[in-house]
Amino acid sequence: MPGPSPADAEPERFEPGDLPELPAELALSQLPSGRHGLPRSFVARNQRLRIVAAMLRVLPEHGYAELTIGNLTREAGVSRASFYSQFKSKEECFLATYDIAAEWLCERVEAAVTTGEGWPESVRAGVREAMRLLAANPDVAHLIAVEALQAGSVARRRRQVCIEHLAEILHANRPENAELPEDLEELLIGGTLSLVGRYVDTGRIDQLPDATADLVALYFLK
Repeated sequence: MPGPSPADAEPERFEPGDLPELPAELALSQLPSGRHGLPRSFVARNQRLRIVAAMLRVLPEHGYAELTIGNLTREAGVSRASFYSQFKSKEECFLATYDIAAEWLCERVEAAVTTGEGWPESVRAGVREAMRLLAANPDVAHLIAVEALQAGSVARRRRQVCIEHLAEILHANRPENAELPEDLEELLIGGTLSLVGRYVDTGRIDQLPDATADLVALYFLK
């Protein structure tokens, strides 16, 4: 019997602290005090990923502008010295978190696009998967669709790079004779993120998958 299709499967959860080479209980937990015998490289990576995970969790509560280093260190269970050994500033931490989350999203959308038969269906599959993943990961949706616009010019450029990369993924299979705007895919991705931002702000993030068909129809992909 065939397994569930991507549309039917449970959406993947974004786990920035996944450390497969070590027991799961150590992945994002505070490390044992004293002589725990763990490699220095693991300790540093553990702390970095805990801070990244903390950034994701506390952003929706505080917003980038009001977020403090203290908010992050308390949530992550690390000292300020440990924070500054990993990141020079709040902005650098935000950008690192954004890069990890955006790469994760792009990889999943690219995989979904390959399941579509023909260009319109590939676009539908990519947008559908993005909506499903963001609905299942509201902290990531908040980071990418809302806070990336509030975190300064560098963050906004990173967001644009993400949009352009996703647009390239969707554009790959477009027929050469299609009488459509050259930047249609970029407009579609930008519109998708704008819609996600509105759903986040109004507490309707779980309804995102229901909006996929209407969103794609706006671009005449019938």
